[in-house]
Amino acid sequence: MSTSSGLSRRSFLGAAALAPVAGLATATVATAGASSAASHLAAQYPTFNLRADFGAVGDGQTNDTAAFQAAAAAIIAAGGGTLIIPPATYIVGIQGVDNSPGTPYYPMQDIFFIPRTTPVQYLRIEGAGATMRLASGLRYGSFHPETGAVFDPPPGNFWDEAYAAEVRWMIGVEGSTNVTIDGLELDGNSANLVLGGRWGDTGRQMKGTGIRILRCSDVAISNMYTHHHALDGVTIGYGGLTSASPATPHTLSNVVSEYNGRQGLSWTGGRGLTCVNCSFNHTGRGAIRSAPAAGVDIEPESSVTLDGLFIGCDMINNAGWGLNAANDQFGEGGHSSFEDCTFWGTTTYSCYTNYPGMKFGECRFYGAANVGYGSSDASLAARYTDCVFEDRAWTNGQVYREGAAGVILSDSGNTGQNVAYTNCSFIARGGRGIYFTSNSAIKRLTDCEFLHGHAGVTADSYQSRVYGAVVAGCRFTEDMPAGTTTRWSILISGVTVTNGSDGRRTHVTGPTVRWGSVNGPVGDIPNT
Repeated sequence: MSTSSGLSRRSFLGAAALAPVAGLATATVATAGASSAASHLAAQYPTFNLRADFGAVGDGQTNDTAAFQAAAAAIIAAGGGTLIIPPATYIVGIQGVDNSPGTPYYPMQDIFFIPRTTPVQYLRIEGAGATMRLASGLRYGSFHPETGAVFDPPPGNFWDEAYAAEVRWMIGVEGSTNVTIDGLELDGNSANLVLGGRWGDTGRQMKGTGIRILRCSDVAISNMYTHHHALDGVTIGYGGLTSASPATPHTLSNVVSEYNGRQGLSWTGGRGLTCVNCSFNHTGRGAIRSAPAAGVDIEPESSVTLDGLFIGCDMINNAGWGLNAANDQFGEGGHSSFEDCTFWGTTTYSCYTNYPGMKFGECRFYGAANVGYGSSDASLAARYTDCVFEDRAWTNGQVYREGAAGVILSDSGNTGQNVAYTNCSFIARGGRGIYFTSNSAIKRLTDCEFLHGHAGVTADSYQSRVYGAVVAGCRFTEDMPAGTTTRWSILISGVTVTNGSDGRRTHVTGPTVRWGSVNGPVGDIPNT
């Protein structure tokens, strides 16, 4: 996966686009078993063709909402089924007009929707490159319920349903099992919406999503390009779960979700979400932006979001945090792993987490990140192994550094007790490196490499502030311009120095950046 440039519509057609990923042998076996079971189920339910059976035109001009509605109705009536969507561009989305008091002036029709009142046991949607594009001119935001005029609500939260004009979702499935969606482009066409005033607690928080999956299990979404939606590219939720609930497997593979208004992916409930080779980029960089504008937002809503696994995924250039996993006031989140993922913050944090049990392996953090969850129980504290933290600019020349110090890693939000970094690299060329504030919350830095390369840091000050840490076998190097004579320090307090895993000593190369003070030692640092 490229990390040197922004991803704009990765190829999303065909399972061959997915390269094998190490560590997925068990998942592959499980997938094979699931495929066999799915084939057995498929034989029990009818197969429909959107054009042949429901009269879709697919010319990029005719509104084909009625065909998708009829397809959903037929599958519901059969208790399940397969829908073939031949390659073409299908315009969807119809809003009516209703000036009755107390109701929205622009009511939106469902497009393809399986509600929880009529769930199905099997659903397969095959797109093979078909595009569903939201019709131009639909309203989104607050509009007066009796006149249809744009309404700007008073300051504060505004949740009056009568004023809400929403575009709902292109594909919505609730309460169902064995759901597969493959090979579609979902174009939310946000630049051609007619925007009303804000609605909700911030921005426009009404429905406007590509795929919305609620209270389902055994779901697979693959080879998908979902973009420019007013709210989310993908929403996955399952309310009412606890840590004792059985798994609710969902898998996203080769999904590109970008330029959406609120999130690339909102995960609000479930146990066992796997994302492989997915991109959740450029949220809030299109026509609409609503907080938190994250690439991926993990936020349990009266539920849990546990046992997530992200492999080879990107969260790049989002208006909000690349990964937002810090708000569990309405449920329990955490205990998820990220492997070979790229987090790239251009104007705010690349990654901000505060859930227990989060693990990161071979990940790249470009732009400031926080340390994550700290705990007196070391098994719950965040773990980083073989990761890179660097203030490398994205292709637009931007990268986010935190605060006046311009740091790339801080203990913002949690002082990080027992957070561990093993064999990680910290590269600071345009600002300072790490910034730890508490000398009593002990972080663990083992076999890590630090490179300081910003000669613009204030003279006689620090390049990194290491408060509260066990520093084991780490290397502190520098790459200053030739002729630099200024000295800086690696500022320390509450630090214990020990040998690394292979017995090597902690070492400071100098000569401009020194251990403890601007006149401190270089070379091997004595153990303490």
